[in-house]
Amino acid sequence: MNTLDTATKQALQNALYAYINEYGGKSLADARAIAGALLSVQEQTGELAAPGWGIEEWVDDLVTDFDLTQIPSAAKETAAQHLATQAQNWREQLENKVRNTLDAYIQKYAPALDTHTIEQLITTVLPIVEDATITRDEARYLIQTLSHQVDGQAVATRSIDPQWLLLADTVQQVRQYEDLEASAADVMQAYVYQFQPAAVEIGEDLVERAVAAISDRKLQLGLDVDLDPETRKLLVKQVMLKVKLRDSSPPPAKTALEIAQDLHDEVARYRRDRGLDAADYLPPVTKIETPDDSSSLGGEIGVGINLRPSRLGKETDNSAPPSDA
Repeated sequence: MNTLDTATKQALQNALYAYINEYGGKSLADARAIAGALLSVQEQTGELAAPGWGIEEWVDDLVTDFDLTQIPSAAKETAAQHLATQAQNWREQLENKVRNTLDAYIQKYAPALDTHTIEQLITTVLPIVEDATITRDEARYLIQTLSHQVDGQAVATRSIDPQWLLLADTVQQVRQYEDLEASAADVMQAYVYQFQPAAVEIGEDLVERAVAAISDRKLQLGLDVDLDPETRKLLVKQVMLKVKLRDSSPPPAKTALEIAQDLHDEVARYRRDRGLDAADYLPPVTKIETPDDSSSLGGEIGVGINLRPSRLGKETDNSAPPSDA
C-alpha cells in the first residue's frame, strides 16, 4: 500500500481535526472529502506527490480509526489551522469555479437539463477547472451539492463573465468525444478488473495507452479518435476521474477485456524494453459472464474499482508497487 510517513500523516490528521472544529463535518463521508481536499492542497503546493490513484489510498490512511467526536489539542496549533484554512479556501474556490462554469454552459448550450445530466456535467467540469488531483469523495461531495442548486431560470438571465463562457466552450468540446471517453473508461475498468494493478500504477500514462489501444480498433468500434494534443490531454483527465467515480457492477464486456489485454501487453513491452520489473498483478480473471445490458463497447460494463486487496490491507513482502511508466 502507498502510505504516508508517520510525521506527514499526523500533521494531516491534526489539520483534519482543525478543519472539522472550525468549519464543520459530521460524517465519515465529510471527513473523507475534507481529507482529500487537504491532500489536494498539499499536492498543489508541491508538498506531496501521489502517483496514479495513490491519493485515494492516502485518504483511506488518514480516516482509519478517525474519531469525529475527539478533537486533540494539536488541532489548535498554528500549522494545523493554517492547512485547514488553505483546504477551506481551495474547496470554496473549486466550488465557485464549477458553479460558474456550469451556469455558463447551461446558459449557452443547454438551458433545460435534468438532475442526472447535471451530475454528469459537473463530473466533466471538475477536471477542466482544476489542475490538482480531485479525490473521489471530494468529487462526489461537489456533485451531490451543486446538482441540486441549479436554477435554470436564474441562470438564463444572469450576466456571466467571459472567462466562464470560454470554459463552457471547453466543456462542450470535451462532450463531443463522450463515446470515445466512455470506451476508454470501459477499457480502464476492464484492465483493473482483469489485472488488478496497484493504485499507484493507475495513472495518466496508462489512460494514454488505453486511448492508443482503442485507436487500433477504431474501425471496429466506429469511433473518431483523431485528437489534437490538447483534446487528448483533456480526455485523459476526464477518464482518470470518471473511472474512479463508477459504482460497482458486474464484470466487463468481452470487447473491453480484449482491449485491456492489448493494453496489458503494451505495458509489458514498454517495461521489458526499458529493463523494468514486470508489473506485480494478481492472476488474471478468466471468467466472463454473459452480459445483460450494453456498454459503449458492445456489452455489459461497470466493474467497480476495488484496488488490489493486499495493498489496501496488510502489506506483504513482495508488494512494493512499481512505477506505471
